[in-house]
Amino acid sequence: MTTALKEIVGELSSLSGERQHVAASVIHALWAEQQASDAVHPKWQSELDRRNAQIESGEVELAEEASMETFVDKLLLNEG
Repeated sequence: MTTALKEIVGELSSLSGERQHVAASVIHALWAEQQASDAVHPKWQSELDRRNAQIESGEVELAEEASMETFVDKLLLNEG
Protein backbone atom coordinates (compact mmCIF):
# COMPACT_ATOMS: atom_id res chain seq x y z
CA MET A 1 0.00 0.00 0.00
CA THR A 2 1.39 3.40 -0.95
CA THR A 3 1.89 6.17 1.57
CA ALA A 4 -0.88 8.24 -0.02
CA LEU A 5 -3.28 5.31 0.14
CA LYS A 6 -2.37 4.68 3.78
CA GLU A 7 -3.14 8.33 4.55
CA ILE A 8 -6.50 8.13 2.80
CA VAL A 9 -7.42 4.92 4.62
CA GLY A 10 -6.39 6.54 7.91
CA GLU A 11 -8.57 9.56 7.21
CA LEU A 12 -11.53 7.41 6.17
CA SER A 13 -11.26 5.20 9.26
CA SER A 14 -11.81 8.24 11.47
CA LEU A 15 -15.19 8.92 9.83
CA SER A 16 -18.50 7.66 11.18
CA GLY A 17 -19.82 4.41 9.73
CA GLU A 18 -22.37 6.29 7.62
CA ARG A 19 -19.74 8.63 6.17
CA GLN A 20 -17.42 5.69 5.50
CA HIS A 21 -20.25 4.08 3.54
CA VAL A 22 -20.77 7.26 1.50
CA ALA A 23 -17.04 7.59 0.84
CA ALA A 24 -16.83 3.93 -0.20
CA SER A 25 -19.77 4.44 -2.58
CA VAL A 26 -18.10 7.46 -4.16
CA ILE A 27 -14.77 5.66 -4.51
CA HIS A 28 -16.50 2.64 -6.05
CA ALA A 29 -18.42 4.83 -8.52
CA LEU A 30 -15.23 6.65 -9.55
CA TRP A 31 -13.38 3.35 -9.96
CA ALA A 32 -16.22 1.85 -12.03
CA GLU A 33 -16.33 4.96 -14.23
CA GLN A 34 -12.57 4.80 -14.78
CA GLN A 35 -12.74 1.12 -15.68
CA ALA A 36 -15.59 1.76 -18.12
CA SER A 37 -13.80 4.69 -19.76
CA ASP A 38 -10.62 2.63 -20.15
CA ALA A 39 -12.48 -0.02 -22.14
CA VAL A 40 -13.05 0.64 -25.83
CA HIS A 41 -16.07 -0.97 -27.40
CA PRO A 42 -14.86 -3.55 -29.92
CA LYS A 43 -16.81 -1.92 -32.75
CA TRP A 44 -14.89 1.32 -32.22
CA GLN A 45 -11.42 -0.21 -31.95
CA SER A 46 -11.02 -0.72 -35.72
CA GLU A 47 -12.13 2.88 -36.36
CA LEU A 48 -9.65 4.19 -33.80
CA ASP A 49 -6.90 2.07 -35.35
CA ARG A 50 -7.78 3.38 -38.84
CA ARG A 51 -7.73 7.01 -37.74
CA ASN A 52 -4.49 6.55 -35.82
CA ALA A 53 -2.88 5.06 -38.93
CA GLN A 54 -4.02 8.09 -40.96
CA ILE A 55 -2.41 10.44 -38.46
CA GLU A 56 0.83 8.46 -38.27
CA SER A 57 1.11 8.22 -42.07
CA GLY A 58 0.54 11.95 -42.51
CA GLU A 59 -2.64 11.36 -44.52
CA VAL A 60 -4.44 13.70 -42.11
CA GLU A 61 -3.14 16.43 -39.85
CA LEU A 62 -4.37 17.27 -36.39
CA ALA A 63 -5.66 20.80 -35.86
CA GLU A 64 -4.69 22.86 -32.84
CA GLU A 65 -7.50 23.74 -30.48
CA ALA A 66 -7.09 27.48 -31.08
CA SER A 67 -7.45 27.09 -34.85
CA MET A 68 -10.55 24.92 -34.37
CA GLU A 69 -12.11 27.57 -32.13
CA THR A 70 -11.50 30.17 -34.85
CA PHE A 71 -12.98 27.82 -37.46
CA VAL A 72 -16.09 27.22 -35.36
CA ASP A 73 -16.46 30.95 -34.64
CA LYS A 74 -16.38 31.68 -38.38
CA LEU A 75 -18.99 29.01 -39.03
CA LEU A 76 -21.26 30.48 -36.39
CA LEU A 77 -20.88 33.98 -37.82
CA ASN A 78 -21.87 32.72 -41.27
CA GLU A 79 -25.02 31.10 -39.87
CA GLY A 80 -26.31 34.35 -38.38
